[in-house]
Amino acid sequence: MKKIIFLLFAALTLITCSDEFLDEEQVGILKYDYYESEEGIEKLINSCYSVLRKKYGDEWTYALWNYGTDEWKRGDHAYTTHAMGGYNDYTTMINPVGYEVGYKNYPENIWNAYYNGIDRCNLAVEKIKLVEGGVGIMKDQEGKNQREGEVRFLRATFLFLLVQQWGPIPYHLVPSSGTEKEWPRQPVSKVYDDIIKDLDFAREHCAEKHDQSTNYGRVTKNAARHYLAKVLLTRACGTDTDPMFGRGGNREEDLARAAAMAEECINSGYNSLLPNYAEVWREGNEINSEIVFSTQFNQDVGLLGGASNDYRNQSHVYWLNQYDTEPGMARNIEYGRPFRRMFITDYACDIHDRLNDSRLRKSLLEVYYATGVPPTVKAPVWTKQELAFAFTNLAADSSWAIRYGDTIRAGDDKFRMATANPSNTELVNVGDTALIFLLNDGNTTLTDREIVGRGYTIFARYYWITDTITRVPVELVDNDTTFAQGIRKGIRIRAWVPGKAPSLLKFRDRKKENVTTYQGTRDFFDARLSETYLIGAEAYGRLGNYAKAVELINVVRRRAAYHAGEERPSLWWMFDGGTQGDVSGREDAMEITQSYWDSDVPLEHYTSPTLSKEQRFIEFMLNERCRELLGEMQRWEDLVRTETLYQRAMMFNDDTRESGTMRAYHKLRPIPQTHLDAIETNGRPLTDGEKQAYQNPGY
Repeated sequence: MKKIIFLLFAALTLITCSDEFLDEEQVGILKYDYYESEEGIEKLINSCYSVLRKKYGDEWTYALWNYGTDEWKRGDHAYTTHAMGGYNDYTTMINPVGYEVGYKNYPENIWNAYYNGIDRCNLAVEKIKLVEGGVGIMKDQEGKNQREGEVRFLRATFLFLLVQQWGPIPYHLVPSSGTEKEWPRQPVSKVYDDIIKDLDFAREHCAEKHDQSTNYGRVTKNAARHYLAKVLLTRACGTDTDPMFGRGGNREEDLARAAAMAEECINSGYNSLLPNYAEVWREGNEINSEIVFSTQFNQDVGLLGGASNDYRNQSHVYWLNQYDTEPGMARNIEYGRPFRRMFITDYACDIHDRLNDSRLRKSLLEVYYATGVPPTVKAPVWTKQELAFAFTNLAADSSWAIRYGDTIRAGDDKFRMATANPSNTELVNVGDTALIFLLNDGNTTLTDREIVGRGYTIFARYYWITDTITRVPVELVDNDTTFAQGIRKGIRIRAWVPGKAPSLLKFRDRKKENVTTYQGTRDFFDARLSETYLIGAEAYGRLGNYAKAVELINVVRRRAAYHAGEERPSLWWMFDGGTQGDVSGREDAMEITQSYWDSDVPLEHYTSPTLSKEQRFIEFMLNERCRELLGEMQRWEDLVRTETLYQRAMMFNDDTRESGTMRAYHKLRPIPQTHLDAIETNGRPLTDGEKQAYQNPGY
């Protein structure tokens, strides 16, 4: 394997951050002992960090971590080649053989990248010990231990990602010697034992903090504490006793230590919650006190590689709806390139108390302002038909109507277009609202006539049809281009439909070169302190200490509330039950007590009204993680961890349920066929039967 590793290093561009601690460097043909020098080992360690970027670089970004869950479903059913729909619907497309065109390499690429990362980390752990004559951090054993702690944290991270996706996995923790082709899978319990050993070493030896200008992004003790808590909680949630698939450990001991590690991270003083949830996601604020660990990307797009580079940050494009086919909405950098891969579920919307909890509205982009006229869409004007439908105070021939006290006439523009600013050629919104994706619910009083009368385009989850006074729910139909409710007197009224739903704005990136550019510049947050609170709370609650769980949960929920003096969006008082001009604090309304789990709470959408308190608590924690971590590439693993993936995907994901092809074994991914074809046993390739035995059940 050394030759393979050497060739990988020789060919690989180290895609890293020049403005922080990683240097952008083209590694040429190097002698193997170069990595025993301080310069060489530092570059090798930096290359270990760069592997973290792979998770956010292509279609697998959402397919392996968000699709097929209770939170997210397919954004646009018209896409088949690139949208990875099989991972949401659990079709045969995800099998290790017989992939449809365009899908074959996606999960395999993640598998290969993380094994490449483990190989690098193994080599780094070995070579750090051999460095002599260091003048920087490698000058003494303490510095060597710090760097080894960072590398072992990264190795643990790669192993944790692999074991959650694939279960028992093959791996070594030392550099391979020669060409090794026999790679037996290791029991899940052993993988967790090795992960915890690496994280314990990192917790002991990594730095408490790093200089933000030169070393921000390196592993800290708090990162190790957070991941220790998460790994221990994950292990404690397992109930499988199979020797290969059981997670091992001691449940009570793991939960107690998970809670302790979470509190150690919280109480260290090195991280703290930002006071406003929206500030966490403000562009330009990626370095903030709440971030425990993040994957680093470069602010210079030119250093991130081209469209074929899987180590760029492409996560910003997958959550954006198809706004650019609507009147007044030409595509621009402000609203991004609309890949429309993701569609938020009703469940993820309905579990939010939108009157008091600000997180949903601070996570989704609902209101758009005119940017121009798309090439194939005419500028919107009032028609006689619309005036007659929407207004009662109008001319006999419907040529004009009174709207908000003003006269509007058939043929008048509904709003002005955006114009170019001569100083910087950027689009400036000078017109009225052009487009809204409305997060209302079944209690709405909104009617189809009101929607037309607004003038701009509204995609509402719910509205009334005034002719029949019938409630209109969201109805999504495959390849539906006529919209859910068709034509009312020749006028199209819109409910949410494929490609037309609110965009997640957490990852949007407006520093790109142009709207078509894939390469994103923002760091991706792998661990936030708010999650640390929720990990600790869940561990305490699973131990029966609900008082301590409530204490930690309420810290997160109070931050999530609308705060005193905070301006509310107009949609809050129009559709969420608020009062115009009200800026009172909502923190107290967000707090819960131990009795919250004593009975059913309609807002929580529990899977059954007859759950025990313990079951309600676990489902509440999944709900709270959804509210806090919406879209942050954790949901699939959360449901696998809690052994609820099948139940919740089938209950809350319309696509998954209607496809009818999901099975319980889909809690694990299939081992890539290329791996099965390459490995050997007793010096010979595996037979078909041996490959099947090696493969995960069901595939």
